[in-house]
Amino acid sequence: MIHNGEYYPLIKAFGGQALNISTNTDTHINPFDSSLQYAKNDKEAIKEKSEFILAFIESIVNGLSGEQKTLTDRCTNNIYEDYKLHNYNKEYEPDFKKFYNELLRQPESEAKNLALIIERYVKGNMDIFAKKTNIEIKNRFITFDISELPPSIQTTGYLVVLDHIMNRLHRNKTLGKHTWIFIDEFHILLANKFSSEYIAKIYKTGRKENAIPTIITQNIADVIKNEDGCKILSNSEFAMILKQKPLDLPSICNIFNISDEESMYVQGDAPTGQGLVVFGSDVIPFTNKVPKDYLIYQVNNTDSQVQAR
Repeated sequence: MIHNGEYYPLIKAFGGQALNISTNTDTHINPFDSSLQYAKNDKEAIKEKSEFILAFIESIVNGLSGEQKTLTDRCTNNIYEDYKLHNYNKEYEPDFKKFYNELLRQPESEAKNLALIIERYVKGNMDIFAKKTNIEIKNRFITFDISELPPSIQTTGYLVVLDHIMNRLHRNKTLGKHTWIFIDEFHILLANKFSSEYIAKIYKTGRKENAIPTIITQNIADVIKNEDGCKILSNSEFAMILKQKPLDLPSICNIFNISDEESMYVQGDAPTGQGLVVFGSDVIPFTNKVPKDYLIYQVNNTDSQVQAR
């Protein structure tokens, strides 16, 4: 689960493991970590990693030129080829610093300019993604909390966590395990072209890795304005829809083929606990009022936004 702090009571109730990713903790994920050594096809694995690194750098730089994309792709390939040539020796494992140094070795002046832009994320005050992965997964129920990341790198944080999860998926699949992924505040990932394309790819290919991806958002307007967001909604076999704003409702009804009568269950004046479940071509209205003194209500209530940890 990736979230912004609201689910700690639920995690505590089920004895889960909470990992807080922020500039104020010693918990780190190396965005260049890879399941390359687990892949059947090294070339395809490097290509997939290059696509992620493009999204990662784009989320930091907020706009890559054609030359910068080429340089990013070239440097990523170089450091992964070096890793592969040294038989996946930990000493040669790719990381942000190796990518930065590889950029500086390129002859183009644009490589030096890009290196200067990302310098503070490699060896400055925002170097959270320039460290080796040090998290230890020791639970079946894992949550990644990015609520304390600065807003300017929240999209970056989401991408890094998702890519780490994808690496875990490769490993889980080899062990015959299925993985359920909940992604809250999904609209954040639609902030730029590369991150939106990356999450769309995860949503599409994750099933091949025995994953069940589930997205959660209250900002549905941002999702339906995005081409990749609409694709993800349209390709979802199951959806639970709660109360919607009047301006958003027509688009939602169109995407999920909801009739005017059915839409009454999710109109602006719909009571709490009422909504629609969409499963394939079936649309099922529901009313599920849970008493406030029930444990299930207490561990799922997010009215106060961030619960005590």
